[in-house]
Parts: sequence; C-alpha cells; structure tokens
Amino acid sequence: MSNSIRHPVILVILLLAVIGVIYQLFTNPSGLFLTLMIAALIAAGFYFLMTKVIMPRRSGMDKNYRKALKQSKGRQKQQGKAPEERNKKKRKSHLKVVDGRKKK
Repeated sequence: MSNSIRHPVILVILLLAVIGVIYQLFTNPSGLFLTLMIAALIAAGFYFLMTKVIMPRRSGMDKNYRKALKQSKGRQKQQGKAPEERNKKKRKSHLKVVDGRKKK
C-alpha cells in the first residue's frame, strides 16, 4: 500500500463508503443499482468529454513539433537504409598529411 492510502482520514472515508454501500445493498438494492448506473454514465461522459473535446484542443500547439518529428524520423530511415551511399557522398578533406622526417 502506498502512503496516501494509509492516511487515517482516507481510511475513515473509505470505511464509511463501504458501510454505506453495504447498507444500501440490503435496504434498497434497486436504488443502489440505479446510483451505480448513473455514476458510470457520468464517468463515461466525463471521459468522452476529456478525450474527444478538451484534449485535442490543447494539443493544437504541438503541430509544428509533430511535423518536425515526422521529418526527423524520415531522415533517420534514409540514413539507416544505405550506409554505403553515405560513405560515397563524403568529401575529401582539405588537409594534407606531411611526412616529417626528423633526424635522430
């Protein structure tokens, strides 16, 4: 168990919730079923709202990042396909090796 669940206030709230559900189950089972169905519908509606409506609006500012990421992946694929071609495209170095003969 994590530390947040072990906190005494949370344990008391969870215990009262369990007692309430058990009490409702014995006294009014159809009311409990109706309450659980309404809670599930509200949770599903909230999930739909967050994933389909609110979150896509927030990701609109990442369009340029996605475009750059796509280009970067394309370049990596090109580099990975033909390493022999990359070697052919290398330019000759403008530096020259000079043989220095020192007398001993």
